[in-house]
Order: sequence, then C-alpha cells, then structure tokens
Amino acid sequence: MKSRIFFLSIFVLAASFTLTAQSYDFRKTTWGMDSSQVKKAEISRYVLSKNHGLVYSGKLGDWATNIEYNFTKSNKLFHSAYFISLDSQNPQNYVNAFLLLQEMLTENYNAPYSKKLSTINGKEITEDEWASNLISNNLNLETSWKTDETNIVLSLFRTNDKLYLEINYTSFGNDKEVQEELKKEILKDL
Repeated sequence: MKSRIFFLSIFVLAASFTLTAQSYDFRKTTWGMDSSQVKKAEISRYVLSKNHGLVYSGKLGDWATNIEYNFTKSNKLFHSAYFISLDSQNPQNYVNAFLLLQEMLTENYNAPYSKKLSTINGKEITEDEWASNLISNNLNLETSWKTDETNIVLSLFRTNDKLYLEINYTSFGNDKEVQEELKKEILKDL
C-alpha cells in the first residue's frame, strides 16, 4: 500500500513538473512578451534600443553574436534573431559554420521544410564551390524549419563585401499583426 502511494506521489509530482515546465520560443522568451519582460529574461549585454526593437551582444558557443528582438507597435515580441560574427572573413569558415548550425538546428527542430541554394547566374554548384561563390557575391544559402509557433530560417550570404550568417525566428501569430500595422501605415501615405 505504501509503495502504491509512493509511486502515485512520484507520478503526480512528475506530471506537475511537466505542466509547469516553461516552453520558450527564442532563448528564454515567448512570442507576445513585451519589451520589459524580454529585458528581464535576456542575460546578454544590452547594446541599444531601436525603433520597436532591442539589441544585445552575446555568444552562441564561441561565436560573437548580436541578439535582436523585434516588437509590434503594441509592444508584443514577434521576431528574434542571431547575427553571428566569426573571427575570420574566410568564406570557408562561414560555410563550415552554416553547415554546423544546419545540422544542430535539424537535431533540434527535425528535418527542414525548405533548403534553398541560389546563385545570381542560376548555375548549379556543389558544396565544394560554395566558399568561392560567396567571395564573388554569387551565393545565398537558406534553410528553414517550422514549429507550431515559429518559423526558423538559417541564412548565409554576402553583401557589400561582408559575409552574413543569421538565424531568424518569427512568430506565426504576431506576424499577421505586424502586416496589418504595416498596411495601416502605408494607407496613411497613399
């Protein structure tokens, strides 16, 4: 009898932990949080506030990264991103980092729903040619995953002689609110 009560107690305790466990959309934040809630949740070094956004400086593993949070006009979190900077501007290092992140994101979010490789001239290239095509601004790589709440996009590209490696997280629900706000702003000027 005591063993039944003991096992029942453990089951109830485990169930309560499962029910109270926090599920996050990006770092320790959830979509719809306001900027003050995000400030309390983010532990990286605050850099600046910008129009409907916050920027922090932090690390993703050993990589320096800017961490960005974007809010709707009604101050609801709808987009977040990592902007990753490597110590080197060697394109092969960026390709290797892209492939590593792609593998890790796939482990975390399962198989991507989209993989895009685009070149300016439309030529198909092999993975061995990615770095040399990055040098000539002739390559954009993009891999996308979905969860119930979030679209996640890993991107690698070069613009104005600078390499960019980003991971963007966008809310499905609040994104519609942002589009409506944008429409209202445009309509004012039409």
